[in-house]
Amino acid sequence: MIRITTGISIHVQPQEITLTVDEDKTVRFYTTDNLPSAVHITLMRSDSFDGTPHIFQLDNQTRSANVVITGIQITSHSVLEIEKCNSTNSVDKCPFNDLESAFVRVKVVHSRLLSISIIITGWIYFFAWSISFYPQIILNFTRKSVVGLNFDFLLLNIIGFTCYTSYNVLMYFDTYIQELYEHNYPHSLIPVLLNDVVFATHALFACLITALQCFLYERGNQRISYTCWSIATLFGLIAGVTLILTAFEIMNPLQYIMCLSYIKMAVTVCKYFPQAFMNFRRRSTIGWSIGNVLLDFLGGLMDITQMILQGANTDDWSIFYGNPVKLGLGLVSMIFDIIFMVQHYCLYRDPGEGVTLSTSAESTMNDSDQSDINVLPEVVNVNDEQYIVI
Repeated sequence: MIRITTGISIHVQPQEITLTVDEDKTVRFYTTDNLPSAVHITLMRSDSFDGTPHIFQLDNQTRSANVVITGIQITSHSVLEIEKCNSTNSVDKCPFNDLESAFVRVKVVHSRLLSISIIITGWIYFFAWSISFYPQIILNFTRKSVVGLNFDFLLLNIIGFTCYTSYNVLMYFDTYIQELYEHNYPHSLIPVLLNDVVFATHALFACLITALQCFLYERGNQRISYTCWSIATLFGLIAGVTLILTAFEIMNPLQYIMCLSYIKMAVTVCKYFPQAFMNFRRRSTIGWSIGNVLLDFLGGLMDITQMILQGANTDDWSIFYGNPVKLGLGLVSMIFDIIFMVQHYCLYRDPGEGVTLSTSAESTMNDSDQSDINVLPEVVNVNDEQYIVI
Protein backbone atom coordinates (compact mmCIF):
# COMPACT_ATOMS: atom_id res chain seq x y z
CA MET A 1 0.00 0.00 0.00
CA ILE A 2 1.13 3.54 -0.74
CA ARG A 3 1.02 6.01 2.11
CA ILE A 4 -1.00 9.12 1.40
CA THR A 5 1.27 12.04 2.20
CA THR A 6 0.25 14.48 4.90
CA GLY A 7 2.00 17.36 6.65
CA ILE A 8 4.25 20.02 5.11
CA SER A 9 4.53 19.90 1.33
CA ILE A 10 6.73 21.60 -1.24
CA HIS A 11 5.51 22.18 -4.78
CA VAL A 12 6.96 23.36 -8.06
CA GLN A 13 5.28 24.94 -11.08
CA PRO A 14 5.41 24.21 -13.91
CA GLN A 15 6.50 20.60 -13.71
CA GLU A 16 7.45 20.34 -17.37
CA ILE A 17 9.27 22.86 -19.57
CA THR A 18 10.71 22.86 -23.07
CA LEU A 19 13.45 25.28 -24.10
CA THR A 20 16.19 25.68 -26.67
CA VAL A 21 19.93 26.01 -26.03
CA ASP A 22 20.73 29.30 -24.21
CA GLU A 23 17.02 29.98 -23.66
CA ASP A 24 15.86 30.84 -20.12
CA LYS A 25 12.67 29.81 -18.37
CA THR A 26 11.57 30.28 -14.77
CA VAL A 27 10.04 27.74 -12.40
CA ARG A 28 8.76 28.41 -8.89
CA PHE A 29 9.32 26.30 -5.78
CA TYR A 30 6.83 27.10 -3.04
CA THR A 31 4.97 25.88 0.03
CA THR A 32 1.59 26.90 1.39
CA ASP A 33 2.26 25.52 4.89
CA ASN A 34 3.77 27.18 7.93
CA LEU A 35 7.42 26.25 8.38
CA PRO A 36 8.86 25.58 11.85
CA SER A 37 12.07 27.30 10.76
CA ALA A 38 13.89 28.47 7.65
CA VAL A 39 14.81 25.74 5.17
CA HIS A 40 17.78 25.64 2.81
CA ILE A 41 17.13 23.86 -0.50
CA THR A 42 19.98 22.61 -2.69
CA LEU A 43 19.23 21.60 -6.29
CA MET A 44 20.98 18.87 -8.24
CA ARG A 45 23.15 19.96 -11.14
CA SER A 46 22.80 18.70 -14.71
CA ASP A 47 24.92 18.68 -17.85
CA SER A 48 21.86 19.53 -19.96
CA PHE A 49 20.74 22.70 -18.19
CA ASP A 50 21.69 25.14 -15.49
CA GLY A 51 19.46 26.11 -12.57
CA THR A 52 20.05 29.49 -10.88
CA PRO A 53 20.16 29.93 -7.95
CA HIS A 54 21.55 26.53 -7.06
CA ILE A 55 20.72 27.05 -3.38
CA PHE A 56 17.78 29.02 -1.99
CA GLN A 57 15.89 29.50 1.26
CA LEU A 58 12.23 29.16 2.19
CA ASP A 59 10.74 30.53 5.40
CA ASN A 60 7.45 31.88 6.70
CA GLN A 61 8.15 35.30 5.18
CA THR A 62 9.41 33.97 1.85
CA ARG A 63 7.51 30.81 1.03
CA SER A 64 8.51 30.70 -2.62
CA ALA A 65 11.64 30.98 -4.74
CA ASN A 66 12.11 31.41 -8.47
CA VAL A 67 14.73 29.34 -10.27
CA VAL A 68 15.89 30.29 -13.77
CA ILE A 69 16.64 27.28 -15.99
CA THR A 70 18.96 27.76 -18.97
CA GLY A 71 19.33 25.16 -21.72
CA ILE A 72 22.89 23.89 -22.27
CA GLN A 73 22.68 20.80 -24.49
CA ILE A 74 19.97 18.88 -26.33
CA THR A 75 18.07 16.34 -24.23
CA SER A 76 14.69 14.67 -24.49
CA HIS A 77 14.39 14.02 -20.77
CA SER A 78 16.26 15.55 -17.87
CA VAL A 79 15.07 16.32 -14.36
CA LEU A 80 15.57 19.27 -12.04
CA GLU A 81 15.16 17.89 -8.53
CA ILE A 82 16.10 18.63 -4.96
CA GLU A 83 19.42 17.19 -3.85
CA LYS A 84 19.41 18.32 -0.23
CA CYS A 85 17.02 19.95 2.22
CA ASN A 86 18.23 21.27 5.57
CA SER A 87 16.38 23.03 8.35
CA THR A 88 18.32 25.79 10.11
CA ASN A 89 17.46 24.17 13.43
CA SER A 90 18.72 20.73 12.50
CA VAL A 91 21.18 19.77 9.76
CA ASP A 92 19.70 16.30 9.32
CA LYS A 93 16.03 17.15 9.41
CA CYS A 94 13.89 18.39 6.54
CA PRO A 95 10.29 19.42 7.24
CA PHE A 96 9.03 18.46 3.78
CA ASN A 97 7.67 14.94 3.35
CA ASP A 98 7.28 14.89 -0.45
CA LEU A 99 10.61 15.96 -1.94
CA GLU A 100 10.29 13.27 -4.62
CA SER A 101 7.26 15.01 -6.12
CA ALA A 102 8.97 18.42 -6.31
CA PHE A 103 10.70 18.03 -9.66
CA VAL A 104 10.68 19.58 -13.13
CA ARG A 105 11.04 17.62 -16.34
CA VAL A 106 13.31 19.60 -18.65
CA LYS A 107 13.48 19.11 -22.40
CA VAL A 108 16.11 21.01 -24.40
CA VAL A 109 15.28 21.02 -28.12
CA HIS A 110 16.79 22.17 -31.40
CA SER A 111 13.97 24.35 -32.65
CA ARG A 112 11.02 26.22 -31.24
CA LEU A 113 9.40 25.94 -34.69
CA LEU A 114 9.57 22.15 -34.52
CA SER A 115 8.02 22.30 -31.05
CA ILE A 116 5.12 24.32 -32.45
CA SER A 117 4.77 21.83 -35.32
CA ILE A 118 4.59 19.00 -32.79
CA ILE A 119 1.73 20.76 -30.99
CA ILE A 120 -0.09 21.42 -34.28
CA THR A 121 0.18 17.81 -35.45
CA GLY A 122 -1.10 16.72 -32.05
CA TRP A 123 -4.22 18.85 -32.39
CA ILE A 124 -4.74 17.66 -35.98
CA TYR A 125 -4.81 13.98 -35.02
CA PHE A 126 -6.94 14.78 -31.97
CA PHE A 127 -9.64 16.42 -34.10
CA ALA A 128 -9.30 13.91 -36.97
CA TRP A 129 -9.84 10.97 -34.64
CA SER A 130 -12.60 12.80 -32.74
CA ILE A 131 -14.74 13.49 -35.80
CA SER A 132 -13.91 10.21 -37.57
CA PHE A 133 -16.95 8.57 -35.96
CA TYR A 134 -19.49 10.90 -37.53
CA PRO A 135 -19.27 9.97 -41.25
CA GLN A 136 -20.55 6.48 -40.39
CA ILE A 137 -23.34 7.88 -38.21
CA ILE A 138 -24.37 10.32 -40.95
CA LEU A 139 -24.22 7.60 -43.62
CA ASN A 140 -26.45 5.31 -41.54
CA PHE A 141 -28.91 8.14 -40.96
CA THR A 142 -28.99 9.09 -44.65
CA ARG A 143 -29.51 5.51 -45.85
CA LYS A 144 -31.77 4.55 -42.93
CA SER A 145 -29.77 1.34 -43.03
CA VAL A 146 -26.71 -0.19 -41.37
CA VAL A 147 -26.29 -2.91 -43.99
CA GLY A 148 -22.58 -3.01 -44.79
CA LEU A 149 -21.41 -2.02 -41.31
CA ASN A 150 -19.96 -5.06 -39.60
CA PHE A 151 -21.50 -5.63 -36.18
CA ASP A 152 -18.39 -7.47 -34.91
CA PHE A 153 -16.33 -4.34 -35.57
CA LEU A 154 -18.88 -2.21 -33.74
CA LEU A 155 -19.08 -4.47 -30.67
CA LEU A 156 -15.29 -4.69 -30.38
CA ASN A 157 -15.05 -0.92 -30.76
CA ILE A 158 -17.51 -0.41 -27.89
CA ILE A 159 -15.56 -2.81 -25.68
CA GLY A 160 -12.29 -1.10 -26.53
CA PHE A 161 -13.50 2.42 -25.85
CA THR A 162 -15.29 1.34 -22.66
CA CYS A 163 -11.95 0.11 -21.33
CA TYR A 164 -10.10 3.14 -22.69
CA THR A 165 -12.59 5.57 -21.14
CA SER A 166 -12.39 3.81 -17.78
CA TYR A 167 -8.60 3.94 -17.89
CA ASN A 168 -8.47 7.65 -18.71
CA VAL A 169 -11.18 8.74 -16.27
CA LEU A 170 -9.70 6.79 -13.34
CA MET A 171 -6.11 7.83 -14.09
CA TYR A 172 -7.08 11.49 -14.42
CA PHE A 173 -9.47 11.85 -11.47
CA ASP A 174 -8.43 9.21 -8.91
CA THR A 175 -5.70 10.64 -6.66
CA TYR A 176 -4.87 7.24 -5.15
CA ILE A 177 -4.18 5.76 -8.58
CA GLN A 178 -2.03 8.81 -9.34
CA GLU A 179 -0.01 8.16 -6.16
CA LEU A 180 0.48 4.55 -7.21
CA TYR A 181 1.67 5.68 -10.63
CA GLU A 182 4.09 8.25 -9.20
CA HIS A 183 5.47 5.60 -6.84
CA ASN A 184 6.02 3.10 -9.67
CA TYR A 185 7.32 5.67 -12.18
CA PRO A 186 9.28 8.38 -10.32
CA HIS A 187 9.74 11.70 -12.11
CA SER A 188 7.04 10.79 -14.62
CA LEU A 189 4.01 12.97 -15.14
CA ILE A 190 0.54 11.44 -15.14
CA PRO A 191 0.16 10.07 -18.71
CA VAL A 192 -3.44 11.25 -19.12
CA LEU A 193 -4.54 14.79 -19.92
CA LEU A 194 -8.02 16.27 -19.94
CA ASN A 195 -8.23 16.05 -23.73
CA ASP A 196 -7.58 12.28 -23.44
CA VAL A 197 -10.58 11.99 -21.11
CA VAL A 198 -12.74 14.08 -23.45
CA PHE A 199 -11.71 12.10 -26.53
CA ALA A 200 -12.28 8.69 -24.94
CA THR A 201 -15.67 9.65 -23.51
CA HIS A 202 -16.77 11.21 -26.78
CA ALA A 203 -15.61 8.17 -28.77
CA LEU A 204 -17.57 5.80 -26.54
CA PHE A 205 -20.67 7.98 -26.89
CA ALA A 206 -20.34 7.99 -30.70
CA CYS A 207 -19.97 4.19 -30.74
CA LEU A 208 -23.12 3.82 -28.63
CA ILE A 209 -25.03 6.12 -31.00
CA THR A 210 -23.94 3.91 -33.90
CA ALA A 211 -25.06 0.82 -31.98
CA LEU A 212 -28.46 2.43 -31.37
CA GLN A 213 -28.81 2.96 -35.12
CA CYS A 214 -28.45 -0.79 -35.59
CA PHE A 215 -31.71 -1.25 -33.68
CA LEU A 216 -33.55 1.56 -35.49
CA TYR A 217 -32.54 1.10 -39.12
CA GLU A 218 -32.61 -1.70 -41.68
CA ARG A 219 -29.91 -4.25 -40.94
CA GLY A 220 -30.82 -7.16 -43.19
CA ASN A 221 -29.71 -10.53 -41.85
CA GLN A 222 -26.59 -9.17 -40.20
CA ARG A 223 -25.72 -10.29 -36.69
CA ILE A 224 -22.75 -10.53 -34.36
CA SER A 225 -20.73 -13.66 -35.09
CA TYR A 226 -20.17 -16.42 -32.55
CA THR A 227 -16.43 -15.81 -32.84
CA CYS A 228 -16.89 -12.18 -31.84
CA TRP A 229 -19.14 -13.16 -28.94
CA SER A 230 -16.41 -15.53 -27.76
CA ILE A 231 -13.75 -12.82 -27.95
CA ALA A 232 -16.04 -10.32 -26.22
CA THR A 233 -16.77 -12.85 -23.47
CA LEU A 234 -13.04 -13.42 -22.97
CA PHE A 235 -12.40 -9.69 -22.63
CA GLY A 236 -15.34 -9.40 -20.23
CA LEU A 237 -14.03 -12.24 -18.08
CA ILE A 238 -10.58 -10.68 -17.92
CA ALA A 239 -12.04 -7.32 -16.88
CA GLY A 240 -14.39 -8.95 -14.36
CA VAL A 241 -11.80 -11.23 -12.76
CA THR A 242 -9.25 -8.43 -12.41
CA LEU A 243 -11.94 -6.20 -10.88
CA ILE A 244 -12.70 -8.89 -8.28
CA LEU A 245 -8.97 -9.30 -7.57
CA THR A 246 -8.73 -5.54 -7.10
CA ALA A 247 -11.72 -5.51 -4.76
CA PHE A 248 -9.99 -8.13 -2.58
CA GLU A 249 -6.72 -6.13 -2.78
CA ILE A 250 -4.88 -8.91 -4.57
CA MET A 251 -4.26 -6.36 -7.32
CA ASN A 252 -4.06 -2.61 -6.88
CA PRO A 253 -6.24 -0.17 -8.86
CA LEU A 254 -3.33 0.89 -11.07
CA GLN A 255 -2.77 -2.70 -12.17
CA TYR A 256 -6.49 -3.00 -12.87
CA ILE A 257 -6.70 0.02 -15.17
CA MET A 258 -3.47 -1.06 -16.88
CA CYS A 259 -5.24 -4.36 -17.59
CA LEU A 260 -8.09 -2.36 -19.15
CA SER A 261 -5.58 -0.55 -21.36
CA TYR A 262 -4.19 -3.91 -22.54
CA ILE A 263 -7.72 -4.99 -23.49
CA LYS A 264 -8.02 -1.81 -25.55
CA MET A 265 -4.75 -2.65 -27.31
CA ALA A 266 -5.94 -6.18 -28.07
CA VAL A 267 -9.23 -4.83 -29.44
CA THR A 268 -7.38 -2.44 -31.75
CA VAL A 269 -5.37 -5.31 -33.19
CA CYS A 270 -8.36 -7.53 -34.01
CA LYS A 271 -11.34 -5.20 -34.57
CA TYR A 272 -10.60 -4.38 -38.23
CA PHE A 273 -10.47 -7.97 -39.50
CA PRO A 274 -14.26 -8.57 -39.50
CA GLN A 275 -15.02 -5.43 -41.54
CA ALA A 276 -12.24 -6.08 -44.05
CA PHE A 277 -13.36 -9.69 -44.51
CA MET A 278 -17.01 -8.64 -44.84
CA ASN A 279 -16.09 -6.17 -47.59
CA PHE A 280 -14.13 -8.93 -49.33
CA ARG A 281 -17.00 -11.41 -49.07
CA ARG A 282 -19.60 -8.90 -50.32
CA ARG A 283 -17.25 -7.50 -52.99
CA SER A 284 -18.55 -4.13 -51.86
CA THR A 285 -17.91 -1.33 -49.37
CA ILE A 286 -21.47 0.02 -49.56
CA GLY A 287 -22.62 0.89 -46.06
CA TRP A 288 -19.06 1.28 -44.73
CA SER A 289 -18.11 4.95 -44.57
CA ILE A 290 -14.88 5.83 -46.34
CA GLY A 291 -14.92 9.16 -44.48
CA ASN A 292 -14.29 7.31 -41.25
CA VAL A 293 -11.32 5.55 -42.86
CA LEU A 294 -9.79 8.72 -44.31
CA LEU A 295 -10.02 10.62 -41.02
CA ASP A 296 -8.62 7.67 -39.07
CA PHE A 297 -5.72 7.44 -41.53
CA LEU A 298 -5.07 11.18 -41.23
CA GLY A 299 -5.03 10.87 -37.45
CA GLY A 300 -2.60 7.95 -37.56
CA LEU A 301 -0.37 9.73 -40.06
CA MET A 302 -0.22 12.84 -37.89
CA ASP A 303 0.52 10.70 -34.83
CA ILE A 304 3.50 9.07 -36.55
CA THR A 305 4.59 12.46 -37.92
CA GLN A 306 4.55 13.89 -34.42
CA MET A 307 6.76 11.06 -33.18
CA ILE A 308 9.24 11.74 -36.00
CA LEU A 309 9.31 15.47 -35.22
CA GLN A 310 9.83 14.74 -31.52
CA GLY A 311 12.77 12.47 -32.29
CA ALA A 312 14.34 15.00 -34.66
CA ASN A 313 13.92 17.85 -32.19
CA THR A 314 15.65 16.06 -29.30
CA ASP A 315 18.02 13.64 -31.11
CA ASP A 316 16.19 10.88 -29.24
CA TRP A 317 14.55 8.13 -31.29
CA SER A 318 13.72 5.92 -28.32
CA ILE A 319 10.09 6.99 -28.75
CA PHE A 320 9.93 4.39 -31.54
CA TYR A 321 11.64 1.42 -29.89
CA GLY A 322 10.90 2.47 -26.30
CA ASN A 323 7.12 2.34 -26.84
CA PRO A 324 6.64 -0.34 -29.50
CA VAL A 325 3.01 -0.94 -28.48
CA LYS A 326 1.94 2.61 -29.35
CA LEU A 327 3.86 2.53 -32.62
CA GLY A 328 2.59 -0.94 -33.50
CA LEU A 329 -1.05 -0.08 -32.86
CA GLY A 330 -0.75 3.07 -34.94
CA LEU A 331 0.77 1.15 -37.84
CA VAL A 332 -1.87 -1.61 -37.61
CA SER A 333 -4.65 0.98 -37.86
CA MET A 334 -3.00 2.71 -40.83
CA ILE A 335 -2.41 -0.59 -42.65
CA PHE A 336 -6.07 -1.51 -42.36
CA ASP A 337 -7.06 2.01 -43.43
CA ILE A 338 -5.01 1.50 -46.58
CA ILE A 339 -6.71 -1.88 -47.14
CA PHE A 340 -10.12 -0.23 -46.80
CA MET A 341 -9.14 2.53 -49.24
CA VAL A 342 -7.94 -0.02 -51.79
CA GLN A 343 -11.19 -1.95 -51.37
CA HIS A 344 -13.32 1.17 -51.76
CA TYR A 345 -11.52 2.99 -54.56
CA CYS A 346 -9.96 0.12 -56.52
CA LEU A 347 -11.33 -3.36 -55.90
CA TYR A 348 -14.99 -2.82 -55.13
CA ARG A 349 -15.96 0.52 -56.54
CA ASP A 350 -19.52 1.38 -55.55
CA PRO A 351 -21.76 0.06 -58.35
CA GLY A 352 -24.28 2.74 -57.43
CA GLU A 353 -21.90 5.61 -58.06
CA GLY A 354 -23.11 7.84 -60.86
CA VAL A 355 -26.53 6.23 -60.97
CA THR A 356 -29.31 8.71 -60.32
CA LEU A 357 -33.07 8.49 -60.18
CA SER A 358 -33.50 11.07 -62.93
CA THR A 359 -35.27 9.83 -66.03
CA SER A 360 -33.77 9.64 -69.48
CA ALA A 361 -36.54 11.81 -70.88
CA GLU A 362 -34.10 14.15 -72.56
CA SER A 363 -32.62 11.41 -74.73
CA THR A 364 -35.97 9.82 -75.54
CA MET A 365 -37.64 13.11 -76.38
CA ASN A 366 -35.05 13.64 -79.10
CA ASP A 367 -36.30 10.51 -80.82
CA SER A 368 -39.83 11.12 -82.14
CA ASP A 369 -40.25 7.47 -83.01
CA GLN A 370 -39.80 6.52 -79.33
CA SER A 371 -41.79 9.40 -77.83
CA ASP A 372 -44.81 7.24 -77.10
CA ILE A 373 -42.85 4.49 -75.34
CA ASN A 374 -43.26 4.39 -71.58
CA VAL A 375 -39.75 3.92 -70.17
CA LEU A 376 -39.83 1.96 -66.92
CA PRO A 377 -36.96 1.73 -64.45
CA GLU A 378 -35.26 -1.61 -63.92
CA VAL A 379 -34.49 -2.81 -60.42
CA VAL A 380 -31.20 -4.70 -60.17
CA ASN A 381 -29.96 -6.60 -57.10
CA VAL A 382 -26.24 -6.19 -56.44
CA ASN A 383 -24.74 -7.80 -53.33
CA ASP A 384 -28.03 -7.73 -51.43
CA GLU A 385 -28.52 -4.03 -52.31
CA GLN A 386 -31.16 -2.80 -54.77
CA TYR A 387 -30.32 -0.17 -57.38
CA ILE A 388 -32.65 1.54 -59.86
CA VAL A 389 -31.18 1.70 -63.34
CA ILE A 390 -32.87 4.10 -65.74
